Amino acid sequence: MLKKFLEKIEKYLIRFIVLGVLLMVLVQGMMTRDSLRFYLSWSERMEGQVLEYPVSKDNTAAEESLDTGINSPYASLSLSLEKYSSLPEAMILVNGEKVDAFENREVNLRLMAGDVVEIDATFYDFPVEVKVGKVSDNLAFPEKEQVFIANDGIVMLGKTVVK
Repeated sequence: MLKKFLEKIEKYLIRFIVLGVLLMVLVQGMMTRDSLRFYLSWSERMEGQVLEYPVSKDNTAAEESLDTGINSPYASLSLSLEKYSSLPEAMILVNGEKVDAFENREVNLRLMAGDVVEIDATFYDFPVEVKVGKVSDNLAFPEKEQVFIANDGIVMLGKTVVK
């Protein structure tokens, strides 16, 4: 009698666990949609307003700086080879397109905010060191004196951040 009772409890317990896992997967899948997540998540309703980037600690200072003038979205950047005078097959890619090569030791670029800069050294079987030289005052990233090493491949310097 006790054995039948325990088997019955075990059967219902297994059904409950399987149903619970399926329900959890279903709810998590529904929470990928913004319109449903608002109603399914209590914390989503308790959230404040969306903060726009860049977030400033002192909003009055940010508002005052907006009135002073318009900054250029362009910045200049100088890249130089560390150990070689030229590597003409080392390409400089901006947003995936070739814009220049290291035919000389130093290459100057004019970049726009958000441009992705890469060095393609797949032609060479040795490490190619590239140093960021001169940068304009309004360029926040890549920073001056940074060194990037492309070892038989493509190295990403990163997305250009203009102040």
